[in-house]
Amino acid sequence: MHFQLQNLTRDTFPLLPDSCIHCGWWQGHNRGWSTEAAEEWSRAAEAQFGRWGKLATVDGKLLGMIQFAPAPLYSRSLPCGPPDRKSVLLGCGLNGGGGPDSVGKSLVLAALAEIKDDNVDLVEAFCRPSGPASDCRFLSQDFLRDCGFSPLRSLDGFQLMRLELGGLTRVSKLARHPHRGILRRIRHPSPAPVVFFGANRDLPLLRGAGSI
Repeated sequence: MHFQLQNLTRDTFPLLPDSCIHCGWWQGHNRGWSTEAAEEWSRAAEAQFGRWGKLATVDGKLLGMIQFAPAPLYSRSLPCGPPDRKSVLLGCGLNGGGGPDSVGKSLVLAALAEIKDDNVDLVEAFCRPSGPASDCRFLSQDFLRDCGFSPLRSLDGFQLMRLELGGLTRVSKLARHPHRGILRRIRHPSPAPVVFFGANRDLPLLRGAGSI
């Protein structure tokens, strides 16, 4: 399948489904956010980082999305602790068009290459190892592992995963081999110890078009 990757910005924001447009959960808005709050956050994200995610589209139709931004721009607090303030945090992701898994991997790994170009060496993401796959706020643990992430710490059913990009080099022809070429250039550090403690605590589920 041939699809186009483009930045998620205020210009491309309308391509997202309404459930995404009105959701500011990672930014701390539990019940959705106002147009003014969304505009304020997106302006800050673009001023600091130029974009806040990647989109995959074909013929103007959305196939998938991954949201990411510098960690300090996200105010959501989770039991397993905050991400490193020097990291870029992968937020929510969806596969809205029923596309193949390669769409999601292409989105994330293209994002990793760009983040590395921005001189950021640390990328983190939260997941729910035992949570429902339909929760579009969290990328799946298996998906993150496939993209090179390792568990960092866990608490109450939430897990923070990390990828260090110190050995990642730019791939000029990303479209030809969107994830194999990048993964060969990731030098994995020794896996950080995973600390499990506490009991699972249910979180109200936000259902989207399907999580990556």
